[in-house]
Amino acid sequence: MKQFRMTQAITAAFGAATMCAAAFAGPTNLLGNAGFEDPFIPDGPPFTGNWEPFSGGAGSFSVQGSLTPRTGLAHLQMGIDNTDNTFAGAFQDVTGLIAGDIGTFSGWHMTPSSPFDVGVEFRIEWRNSTLNTEISRTPNSTVAPGSSYSLFSLSAPVPAGADTARVVYAIQTFGGDGPTNSGQVFIDDASFTVVPEPSTLAMLALAAGFAAAKRR
Repeated sequence: MKQFRMTQAITAAFGAATMCAAAFAGPTNLLGNAGFEDPFIPDGPPFTGNWEPFSGGAGSFSVQGSLTPRTGLAHLQMGIDNTDNTFAGAFQDVTGLIAGDIGTFSGWHMTPSSPFDVGVEFRIEWRNSTLNTEISRTPNSTVAPGSSYSLFSLSAPVPAGADTARVVYAIQTFGGDGPTNSGQVFIDDASFTVVPEPSTLAMLALAAGFAAAKRR
């Protein structure tokens, strides 16, 4: 009888693990307005559910555009026009994260500008929502877009003390990247997904399986 129950438990645990793996095979996009189809303006916190555009003022901009979307009717359009030491971009917060899980910020970007004279930087800023403080951030990724849409992606584990990811995409001219410091970038179909740490997922699956077997 004990051997039969143990077999039941192992079978249930394996089934739970399989279901968990299937559930995380296609992680859910946690960003609001991921395709930039809905309007967005600088309106202050909370920064969840929509984009917060920002810019350095005259000579830079970050807006909803419709010149050449990858999908749908709109995209994020940011640009700098012959202006040194300025910036433009947009960010959004994703809350409810668990330390150790793997977060991935990705999307599609392109530029109509040739030559492209501005710097690109996208990153994840890890924050604590209770304290309203930044815990840490990933190094800036600086892969510049090309003349057609290409995928950008950045993955990192959620650090201890953080429960929020602030995903940021920006352009800037602080480094004097080109002779005119001018350029535009289009962003579309952005995504932020979370996958549990493998060991955590396995433990949860086993616990669920043994609990299911115990109830039988």
